[in-house]
Amino acid sequence: MFKQIQSPAYTTDADGWLTYYNEAAADLWGYRPELGKTRWCGSWRIFTTDGAHLPLDQCPMAVALKEGRAVRGVQAVLERPDGTLIPFMPHPTPLRDASGAIVAGSNVLLPLTPPAGSSALDLASEGWAEVPLLDLPEGLGLDDLTGCLQRTLAAQADVEFGFQIDCERLEAWSGSEAEKQRIARQLESKRQRQRALLNKRLDQLQERAKRLMSEVQQGKAGARMILDPRNTFH
Repeated sequence: MFKQIQSPAYTTDADGWLTYYNEAAADLWGYRPELGKTRWCGSWRIFTTDGAHLPLDQCPMAVALKEGRAVRGVQAVLERPDGTLIPFMPHPTPLRDASGAIVAGSNVLLPLTPPAGSSALDLASEGWAEVPLLDLPEGLGLDDLTGCLQRTLAAQADVEFGFQIDCERLEAWSGSEAEKQRIARQLESKRQRQRALLNKRLDQLQERAKRLMSEVQQGKAGARMILDPRNTFH
């Protein structure tokens, strides 16, 4: 059905299990999902445009098949195994037989180009590690730095947890070993990029905290000199 379609496209059965996808879809997803064992969509992960993680069983194709209607006018962002984020517009449509029963689903994915000067999206949590870290603003107090430190440490834990989930998902992979190893390398590369950015943030926080503590200590020393009676002029 999609032989002549150049855009990324795929089909599912009535329960959402992938039955076919074209080369353009495999290129968009960044890997080749297993037919009959991948449900709803071939994307490694999907996010809403405001950065919220969207479970695959809530993706547009899942909505189309569960609610029996075509979904239009929706935008989302997919993540490849290597961490690349790509905004796209899906066009999922339930396919019915002569009696009106849903027998399959089809979806055409249209990649979108982000506006000039912007990234694929501004992920507030899950996608933070793909966005360059901004310089810490001046004037942060110890409480501010402590909060930043706690969030950075939590983000580090999220990286490791996400990597573990990805590894478990890949462990059940029954496709070719070459494809499995390629995805594994991409996941590890993404993990290392995220860890490097977070380690850079930790270094920034530690340096800022040292500077702030030094300023506090110098301020106390100056106050002691002023209050010391030996420094009183006669």
